[in-house]
Amino acid sequence: MKRTLLGTVALTSLLAYGAHWAGQDVAIANAGAEEPDTAIGGKVELLRLAVPAGDETGDVVRRDAELSAGFEVVDRKSIPAALIKESGFDAQQWKQLGAQAVIKNASVGGQIKFQLYDLAKGNKPVLSLGFPGSDQRKAAHKFMNEVIKYYTGTPGVFGSRIAFVRTRRSPEVSKNVFTMEMDGGNVAGVTNNRSLNILPSIGPGGQVLFTSYAKRNPDLWMSSGGEPTRVSKQPGLNLGGVMNPQGGSIALTLSKDGNSEIYLIDAGGGVKARLTSNAAIDGSPSWSPAGNQLAFVSNRAGGPQIFRMTSAGGGASRISKKGDYNQTPDWSPGEGELASWVAYAGRDGSNFDVFAVNVKSGQLKRMTQGGGRATDPTWAPDGRLIAFSSSRGGIVVANEDGNNQITVMKAGTTPDWGPRAL
Repeated sequence: MKRTLLGTVALTSLLAYGAHWAGQDVAIANAGAEEPDTAIGGKVELLRLAVPAGDETGDVVRRDAELSAGFEVVDRKSIPAALIKESGFDAQQWKQLGAQAVIKNASVGGQIKFQLYDLAKGNKPVLSLGFPGSDQRKAAHKFMNEVIKYYTGTPGVFGSRIAFVRTRRSPEVSKNVFTMEMDGGNVAGVTNNRSLNILPSIGPGGQVLFTSYAKRNPDLWMSSGGEPTRVSKQPGLNLGGVMNPQGGSIALTLSKDGNSEIYLIDAGGGVKARLTSNAAIDGSPSWSPAGNQLAFVSNRAGGPQIFRMTSAGGGASRISKKGDYNQTPDWSPGEGELASWVAYAGRDGSNFDVFAVNVKSGQLKRMTQGGGRATDPTWAPDGRLIAFSSSRGGIVVANEDGNNQITVMKAGTTPDWGPRAL
């Protein structure tokens, strides 16, 4: 693999940096903790939900309910046949089963009709909606988003997509970018070549940005649904491009001037501004929800730590105060207090775990522990769920506190969670 030759010292650091993101092992010495009835995703008793349907729609509804972290889904095998086949709704029988809520669906005239029964409210559905029957998965996701809205006041994020990388090791090592729905379904390829395609991110319009070595240099590429196009091909690194949530500018790491620095470019690859100017290595930018700040990684304090700065590049300050090796920040796109959290991977002893720090209060919370290596956290579009890479097997989705961990993709790494589904 060819790389642009820089100064010897800078080259050593940049090769290590690039090798890390390409998925190669890098040896680092001494590097581096009136409210609704039910609160979905919080540390509360789960709502027992029954979904009698045995078709694909029912399967997707059950999966979404489990991922929401707010429901204990009743095993369909334990539901009596009489309840599965009932034409009306017998709340008393469902209560005897232990259910607190029931979701029913049926195909009616080209639509899939859904009904949510909250057994505390009686025999009538509290939510009744229909969606086109041509796409069962999409219909189920849309209804479950409304169910989450019913209980929390904010719609769910089902149907949103996560970009990720799959590695193939034969006949030679290659990495390709894919996207999937957040439950692991509807996988779609973005790249299909024998090169290294890494660090995907999804823009506000669904664009997929990624770095590829396809042209023998780590260039930034973008796909808007068709063939990817090369956006930035500066000499050296063009790594980790992320688009402003308001659209337009892309923040990324460039090494064109001899050191790893963060720049802003436009969608055509034109350099708009250099945001960092430091002898240290700066990289891994992540936008705040308003697009007026960036979190990033820098080793200006010794080992890699998480910093933030304005979108113009000023006022850099360190936000990770514990641990000696912290990386891959992701700023929560949620609303209100949820927008104050930045998740990152931090080294604890010989392992990595996911942490989150509140940029306003400085509060630190640990989200994983004792479950293998956990890296590359990425928030859901509402900030109430989080995904990350796990050495236990692929990509895991959990709630905002790191609980209710569910594997959604066994063969995948470096996830990036995109915006809400339309």
